[in-house]
Amino acid sequence: MPHSRILADPRTQGLLGALAIALSAPLVALSGVSSTTATFFRCLFALPILMVLARARERGHRHSPAARRRHVLAGVLLGIDMVLWSEAILSVGAGVATALVNIQVVLVPLAGLLWFGERPSRFFWMSIPLMLAGTALAGGLADGGTAGSDPWYGTVMAVLAGVAYAGYLILLRRAGTEGGGRTTMLATATAASATVGGLSGLVAGNLDVTPTASALLWLLLLAVTAQVVGWLLVGKAFSALTASGGSAVLMLQPAAAIVFGAVLLGQWPTPLQLTGCALVVAAVGAVSFLGSRSRHWSSRYNEHRPMPGLDELRRDRAREPVSRLL
Repeated sequence: MPHSRILADPRTQGLLGALAIALSAPLVALSGVSSTTATFFRCLFALPILMVLARARERGHRHSPAARRRHVLAGVLLGIDMVLWSEAILSVGAGVATALVNIQVVLVPLAGLLWFGERPSRFFWMSIPLMLAGTALAGGLADGGTAGSDPWYGTVMAVLAGVAYAGYLILLRRAGTEGGGRTTMLATATAASATVGGLSGLVAGNLDVTPTASALLWLLLLAVTAQVVGWLLVGKAFSALTASGGSAVLMLQPAAAIVFGAVLLGQWPTPLQLTGCALVVAAVGAVSFLGSRSRHWSSRYNEHRPMPGLDELRRDRAREPVSRLL
């Protein structure tokens, strides 16, 4: 029974989802295909699984046309993130690309404040430099991670990838507040991501439509672990966690990718990379623990809080049209 309660905790679900998504980089490396090919096939293989799950779990649930448009936009943003981040790694190196793409840790809480009225704690803002520094160290920034053919171009690509990633997470959280349909949303977004990956590969000329059998097996494993299990768990966690809490949990991905790279690829981290992993884990753990305590005290305070006055109601009503922008 305690185990079931632990698994039902959204922080645990977010952690497991982040670990599953962190398998992406090693599995793509094992497949030996281009980034656009990996994006296309991981989404293509995941799509029928998600469609079956959506039909079984969400029968009778109907999304509004506006919700469907948001789901398609989310998939487009995720596909753009995958392609641009891979481009950034080639141009500026893994360390800088990994650090810059995680600007989502700032953008997602800001969006949560604007559209959901969630005010991140002061401790969360104080922990951001520690999380970003740890991510940079984990990505090898201090060990030559800036190697690349075009640092300026790679930096721009990484920042744009981070903005697209943040946009996807914001829309994912928005879907979690619509009362169900997360699997359908992920299926729609996955179809859109497959389209982006396929079109990008055709334009760039690096889409391989006939990968080897071994590559297809690695991509199938990638589809099941990261694209299906990982994003379903993250989507469920995001609907229960605050925007800042969910964003912080996802910062564990780079650190976990280092560990998986060592186990699956034999790419053992340097002491500085291990230090970066420890910083990220410590910062995320502290944010999750203190965040849960602050929400606990906030809920206790609200139990004894008097009914809001007219001024408060007017302020809340003024926020309502802004929340409908997404």
